Amino acid sequence: MKTLQTLALTGLTALSAPAWAGDFVDTRLSFVFADDNVLAGAGETTPNSPNARFGAGNQNTQFYDNFNTKFSGFESLSNVVLYKRMPAFFEGLTTEAALTLLVLERPSGGVDILDNSSYVRLNYQPPGWGEKEGLSLTGFPVSADRFRLGYAYRISWGGSPIFTNRATAAGVPGAKLQLTRDRWYAYLGGKTALVLNDLVLEQETLYGVMGGAGWDILETLRVEAGGGFFQKGIVPGLANQGIEANVNSAGVSGQIVYHVGVPVGTSVDFRLYKNDPEIYQRFFAPEQYPGGLSYSVSLEGSYLTQTLEDPDTFGATKPQGATAAALQGRAKYNLWRFNVLALYRSLSFIQFDVPGLPPFKDFPTGTELKPEMFVAVGADYHLPALHVTPGIILGIQQPASFRSPDPSLGGSNPPIGLTGTRTVVVRDANQLSILPAECGGSDRCDAQPIISAKATFRWDLSESVAAVGEVYYTYDTNRTTFEDDVTGVAQPNFEKPHALGFNTLLQARF
Repeated sequence: MKTLQTLALTGLTALSAPAWAGDFVDTRLSFVFADDNVLAGAGETTPNSPNARFGAGNQNTQFYDNFNTKFSGFESLSNVVLYKRMPAFFEGLTTEAALTLLVLERPSGGVDILDNSSYVRLNYQPPGWGEKEGLSLTGFPVSADRFRLGYAYRISWGGSPIFTNRATAAGVPGAKLQLTRDRWYAYLGGKTALVLNDLVLEQETLYGVMGGAGWDILETLRVEAGGGFFQKGIVPGLANQGIEANVNSAGVSGQIVYHVGVPVGTSVDFRLYKNDPEIYQRFFAPEQYPGGLSYSVSLEGSYLTQTLEDPDTFGATKPQGATAAALQGRAKYNLWRFNVLALYRSLSFIQFDVPGLPPFKDFPTGTELKPEMFVAVGADYHLPALHVTPGIILGIQQPASFRSPDPSLGGSNPPIGLTGTRTVVVRDANQLSILPAECGGSDRCDAQPIISAKATFRWDLSESVAAVGEVYYTYDTNRTTFEDDVTGVAQPNFEKPHALGFNTLLQARF
């Protein structure tokens, strides 16, 4: 890490920066004043909700936010890109390389510098082929996380975490070979990771293979598909008992996109950064309103499977399936924008990279499993004379949940507060809310739908600076916190379901 920091700082001080931002690409500076719930104070909710303050994070977002990015939108960050592109000594061959570093400011004022899929690439363009056609080989020396399967970031897979978080410390490099023609493309690639083998207590190499293709059947219709296979090591719990049980995962993803008047886009977190002076890239250009109607509709789905420990049979493993699907619709009509978003994720898909819940284990037979499902609709209207864009978003979500057939939450000797079976709400990977044992006159509690509404306001002060305001309301009867009962035993109790929050931002993006 010290080597990366030194290299980044040396490059920044040694190179002169052109007027268009030089080696800083995709920079975002966010000054935020926010409160995720003005109806609650410190210590009254789980997670904690302090009073209004400068700064914000994922707690200030709703379930429909950030569908195509891994960031909350409140971070101050930049990508430092040292890029070089040169023709080779051989006809038709071009070489390029980019050292891309993510510079992420922590709330404490410190800075994290991480590799952001730096790459070396060879591009071969046979005689007579078009400008954007060719055969390319891309090598990722440190992290191939941007080389993923799936299309919307929220349900993408095959990034560095596919080998579990035990692999990220040693890096997950990889390579990709892609053939691109005018109306279709195909690729094949792979990744490796080093993960501790709990039997021999040494690191071993794990392998992953990925492939896919896409075809523009019509100018307005694209079909894409991809798949992969990944090793995840062995089950640590069984290895401690001298049993070697391999964990392998595989899956396929597909997407169909119909678009009129707009190109097929992709998440900025999938793209490889470059700062070629001959190709000026604007990742955050102001929204354009050319008039008329343009729209796109995409539908994607994934089916994954992996082998996990069988909780019903000692020393055995079994496959666990995982599914996800997403529907996205966007339309622009003159100064109006409309969007529709729908998501389905099985609980096993949410926990796929962990893997399982608890880790490396399948659910016991008889477990009641419910997937995450939500739908959200939104619209905004641009006032060009004022450079103002007000909007509104409405959404409803059924969160994922499970209910074990046995009282396993408290272990083999659970405290009084965790006896009996419970419903557990899973909001995201390893983000759990345990519901009380009883609800009113019923002897069980089930996960209930969550309703959210958000009013948005954007005021563009210049091409790079905007003031943004958001006010949102959420009704969530699944909020719980642990409180001591009259006997001094902590038990889950419902919090108030109402939450009213706001975010105000002054944000520079260039």
